[in-house]
Amino acid sequence: MTIRIFNPEHDIALASNMERFTAPHAGRLLRSDLCYLPALWSNEGDVVIVDDIDFAESAYRRLKAERKPAVEFCTMEQIAHVLSSCIPSAIDPWGWDLAIRFQLLSVGVPEDLLPSKDAVQEIRLLSNRKCTTNILENVRKGLESKTCGESIYITDYHSFSERLQSNANIVVKAPWSSSGRGVRYFQNGELTENALNWVNNVIRLQGGVMIEPLYNNVKDFGMEFRRDANGRVYYLGLSLFQTQNGAYTGNLLATEAVKRDIMSKYVSLELLDEITARLEKELSNMFSVLPKESAISDIRFGVDMMIVAKDDADGFLLHPCVEINLRRTMGHVALSLSPLDDIKEGNMAITYDSKRYHLKLKYNYM
Repeated sequence: MTIRIFNPEHDIALASNMERFTAPHAGRLLRSDLCYLPALWSNEGDVVIVDDIDFAESAYRRLKAERKPAVEFCTMEQIAHVLSSCIPSAIDPWGWDLAIRFQLLSVGVPEDLLPSKDAVQEIRLLSNRKCTTNILENVRKGLESKTCGESIYITDYHSFSERLQSNANIVVKAPWSSSGRGVRYFQNGELTENALNWVNNVIRLQGGVMIEPLYNNVKDFGMEFRRDANGRVYYLGLSLFQTQNGAYTGNLLATEAVKRDIMSKYVSLELLDEITARLEKELSNMFSVLPKESAISDIRFGVDMMIVAKDDADGFLLHPCVEINLRRTMGHVALSLSPLDDIKEGNMAITYDSKRYHLKLKYNYM
């Protein structure tokens, strides 16, 4: 039996680096409304921690998913009772941070089932966006004519100002943030007072910012991975997703073959496979610094990418590492909901109706 929990505020918790962390209202609402999500990748008999059992059971029952394992929903306060009758084989959150570790410890989860504070700090350091710089450089070597992507980490406002003057169109990102909230776009060298204050505050609070060129992005996608108990990283599948103003809105639900066919219209499948193999190698090396602890021996994570139109409008380039999300992603949710038949396709969307977040699923036969 595995205990699972959806903590989508994870990235913000990493930025705060505090045990007693209170997520913003939107984060708390998303966690409460979609608390049942881990049931989708659970095994029969797993336990999923939710805020409201009746709500979770009702939402899960209404979900039109092809695979819905029978799980037990319980609240955080009921975990001690669950542990009195059965010791879980693992604890599986959306992502590990000090806050979720402290929450679980506070309700009676034995410390030996949780990662050490040192392990969580290593995860936090690897989650810093600046870790993408070396990965990006290594993955692109020898493939520069078919790929694009560069990034620089700066720790002072003067360096930021220089980059803005030399490249008028840039993207600036906080080292830790989620769903577009820590990203600002600068075009034509323009800098408002609000944007200036944001850059200075991020540098002060998080130590620096990432600066990247602003590309002509024509398609967002990602690759989902798993790091197993032996430390090996391997590929799980493609994630073709949509965003609005930098925030995630939904995913295509389709077989890997269908998704690969879509991507082949932009780049060769040989290039896609080569990028996959290189990422498996580079990420295995990157994660080798993690302590050998059973609580973090099995990790799911994703790498965001994009298809970029060439400046001369003659074809496309692949950006192979926009960022690394060292946690589960909505792409993993999509993989758990994807059809098994190539003639069936669907969409998964996260919507908000002014009161609640909803997971919407729609399938069609092609």
